[in-house]
Amino acid sequence: MSEMYFPQLGLFEFDKITTGTAELFPAVWSALEGIASPDTSVRHSSLDELIALDAPRLSPLVAYMLATRLVDPSLKFRMRVIETLGDIVSNGTGENPPLEVRRHLKAHCTVIGRGTVLAMLEVADLDPSVETQIAAIFNLCSHSGAILTELMADRRVPVPLRRQAIHFIGRVGFIESIPHLDRLADRLTSRSNGQKRMSFAPPSEPDENTLLTAVQAALTILQEP
Repeated sequence: MSEMYFPQLGLFEFDKITTGTAELFPAVWSALEGIASPDTSVRHSSLDELIALDAPRLSPLVAYMLATRLVDPSLKFRMRVIETLGDIVSNGTGENPPLEVRRHLKAHCTVIGRGTVLAMLEVADLDPSVETQIAAIFNLCSHSGAILTELMADRRVPVPLRRQAIHFIGRVGFIESIPHLDRLADRLTSRSNGQKRMSFAPPSEPDENTLLTAVQAALTILQEP
């Protein structure tokens, strides 16, 4: 039987930390355990501690573990995780993270699926202030464009989240989604015109026609020369 290889995540990148940082390891470990606590207040206080120690930016392990909380049941905590990771990815803190931190975040992107993307869209719909951070994370995760495209066309997904999916397709620049956006625009336009001609026709999914404006805006961005 062949052996399975599991990459070893360092707690810190030692060439990026200062003398005396080793003394902070116990505090980092304790806070890292706390972000998985069933108690929401403990998760928040633990994240506060990690941010105060600058651990998410310096530690591949901390950044990786935070990425697993993108599906946290608390929308507020999920939003704080997105803010923290998005600022790291987009260099929003003004300091570049160690290469290993970005590399391990990108590695986690390979396991990000539909549920994680939906969880992030829920946060975007709740608070547009994290749009830049969400876009940065989607940009790091190349296959998120395919997931967003799937979600925008899925009529089982709430319309506000489909609208967010369309918005981020345009914002991040997933040009491979253009044919799918064109098809959705044609379908929505055809349905709207049909309903105008036949007022007795059953209405489409509530507010689905409002997606047309978002689709047209995304196409305009993606098709700019």
